[in-house]
Amino acid sequence: MFGLQIRTTQTEGRTSLFTRIKIEGKSTWVDLRLIVDIEKWNKVKDSERKISNFLDGLGYSKKLYEIEVGMKDLRKRHSLTKESMETLIQNVVLSEVREQLKKDEDLEKDILERRRKDVKNFIKNYVDGIVKGEILNTKGKKYSKNSINSWRQFRRIFLECFKHQSFTWDELSQQHIHTYLNFLDKQGYMRETKNRHIGVFSTIITIAEKQRLHTNGIVRKWLSAPSAIDDEKKALIYLTKDELKHIYDLPLTGMKEKARDLFLIACYTALRYSDFSKIKRGCIGVTEKGTTVIRLIQQKTLGQVVIPIINEELEMLLKKYDYNVPSLSEQKINDNIKLVCEQVSKNVPSLCRKERTLLTKTERELLDKGKRVFEFDDEGYPIKPRWELVCCHTARRTAITNMYLSGKFSTRQIMSVSGHKKEETFLKYIRLSLDEKADDVASAAFDGLF
Repeated sequence: MFGLQIRTTQTEGRTSLFTRIKIEGKSTWVDLRLIVDIEKWNKVKDSERKISNFLDGLGYSKKLYEIEVGMKDLRKRHSLTKESMETLIQNVVLSEVREQLKKDEDLEKDILERRRKDVKNFIKNYVDGIVKGEILNTKGKKYSKNSINSWRQFRRIFLECFKHQSFTWDELSQQHIHTYLNFLDKQGYMRETKNRHIGVFSTIITIAEKQRLHTNGIVRKWLSAPSAIDDEKKALIYLTKDELKHIYDLPLTGMKEKARDLFLIACYTALRYSDFSKIKRGCIGVTEKGTTVIRLIQQKTLGQVVIPIINEELEMLLKKYDYNVPSLSEQKINDNIKLVCEQVSKNVPSLCRKERTLLTKTERELLDKGKRVFEFDDEGYPIKPRWELVCCHTARRTAITNMYLSGKFSTRQIMSVSGHKKEETFLKYIRLSLDEKADDVASAAFDGLF
């Protein structure tokens, strides 16, 4: 081993080891780039054995050996210069540092790539982009308020489901899908709500695939929507003309009266809460032929609807409020219209008829805690009287179903009022029982089946 020295007059601190070698016929000090403690070096410098042990303890012996072998090889090839010696020393001394830096760099890249492909992280950022208006829909427009709410709700539920589990798109498996679907079931969501969340999940899987974050599109095959069963459909009722008449004629005051009036306006217009609650005098107009109409831009679809006021009850209700529909939250309408329908049911037995339904998440929790009792049929399905199933959206189904049953209007005409663009979606609002469907067939076949 060549001789080693330090070149400093200081007695403490740290410094580099040097060796003196002949380069191009001239004796030259070479900095070996190996750092030692000055005080410790001075204690061992006079003993080769102590120096050897000292260098072993620092892990320098192997490096010094590699430098010595490399230097001899350079000399043998007549390539020993200050520059080649400097390069040799850097390659030997800094090899571990460079290797560690490379490992750190690769690890950082892996972390960034995993973070980029992390499902939950992607969903968070994507929904944030929709909310901020940075991500547009397929038509190149900002998402509507209702669509944003759907994406937000999906994100909340998905993150709640997997709050203690992280996985990338490539790791997304059939088990994750089953966990998510089971989570939706346990929350007690209705079929349509589950279908909406499943649809959003399927969409975001496709988006991530298009962004080349994965080639795991097979998971969409496992992400199937629950099938529609008749028992669940029965939870979505409509009110008959006779039931509406009794509700209209019921003397009421205060909050119940206002909720009843708003509900009936919806029943006579087929509008959603987000639309009928915004009816003002400025929405009222007249066609060229003299038909009084309500003109609105639907909040959910941004499509325009023109609804003729051809129902006497609707006209009286609008006049009652000077064509400015009063303000009342959807929840207050839901709460109060149930009370109104319960009151009407005392004289209208059809509203007392019990229907199979599903319990909401809150109702399931109350049932599990023994804080509320529900009635179940012989097959274990929860059942409720029809009056208890009435809510704001019942009004839209009521309008569409009764228009259909009247036989006065074509599907196209009803859709022009409801604002539906797709017949498939529209038909879901026609809530006929099997008996009513049979009556419908019988009335069409006035002269026999064939």
